[in-house]
Amino acid sequence: MKPRKYRFNNSTLTIVFGDITQSKSEVLVSSDDTGISMDGGVSRSILMKGGEFIKLDAQKKLPAQLGDVVVSTSGLLTYQKYIFHCLTLSKKLSTSEVDSKDGVSDMQKYILQHSIDKCFKLLHALDINSIAFPCIGAGAAHFPITKVAEIMADTISENLYKTNKQFEIELYLYDQCDVSGEMDYIDIFEHFAIQSALTQQRSVYENKSLFSEEELSCVGDVVLPQEGKNDHQIFISYSRKDKEKVDNILEVLDNNSFGYWIDRNGIYSGENYKEFIVDAIDTSKVVIFVSSVNSNSSINVIRELGYAVKQNKTIIPILLDDAQYAKSIRLDIADIDQIEFDNIATDKSKLITSLKYILRM
Repeated sequence: MKPRKYRFNNSTLTIVFGDITQSKSEVLVSSDDTGISMDGGVSRSILMKGGEFIKLDAQKKLPAQLGDVVVSTSGLLTYQKYIFHCLTLSKKLSTSEVDSKDGVSDMQKYILQHSIDKCFKLLHALDINSIAFPCIGAGAAHFPITKVAEIMADTISENLYKTNKQFEIELYLYDQCDVSGEMDYIDIFEHFAIQSALTQQRSVYENKSLFSEEELSCVGDVVLPQEGKNDHQIFISYSRKDKEKVDNILEVLDNNSFGYWIDRNGIYSGENYKEFIVDAIDTSKVVIFVSSVNSNSSINVIRELGYAVKQNKTIIPILLDDAQYAKSIRLDIADIDQIEFDNIATDKSKLITSLKYILRM
């Protein structure tokens, strides 16, 4: 069956028939239980293609509740940056406690809406533009597929109405036994078509107040995996208050194909925070310390540098201003050659040459 495309504000949603692991979206959504066992349906397919590390990484973030979204690495998958694990099934609850004779219980509806809303908050927080959903909960959780599609259409359209950002959304329908035809999905098509038309009407005729990116990206206490797949050699230690200037440094690294790790959004939190930082520094050969009034007063930056010194990592300080180094690290890095940020645009050769020498590129 051919894909069907619908427009929602500035975004598009495409209904695709087939295996979600064939998608080229930056994120795949997996419908999982609260133990993230990944032992059936869509989650099993993702595990088989991406490898066991996906499950192991996701389970580090447990415990989590029904309706939550756990973010993990994408493992060996080629196109994806992350897997979003929507928790739709609890082994602690019997099917009768969540089922409804009328189709979808209030609990099931909450689980679907809450998990989809959280997925969109994560997209904004991670600055990601494309995501592929299955019919969440329509597998092992036994949510009726037509009701799932209706709730997903309502919730997705509401999220896309709130922003002018352009997203490419895919919804994968997979008929494992190949017995369904287009007419079996006509209710799903019609509901998405109606929501698409309503969203476009609202955008044209209502004087709407769009949500700010800060509001949309407020994901709460979600712990995110590091960017990339541990292929970086440079760790960036900085204060998020200096983000604009740091972006200029990252541009130099990008233009010269240096792999680096950076917490761009400042949304690592909870017990796994230290583990992610330690892993990222351990993998790196170089730590670029973006020195400023802000970073020298940041306890997290000081801890990062202290650990890097203990691990004998090479540190390259880039000075954004004339602030003195924090006392706790001053003795360790005071005699290290520095790079002035004011010269970074015109005199990039010193940074590039230093990195190439250290990394033996």
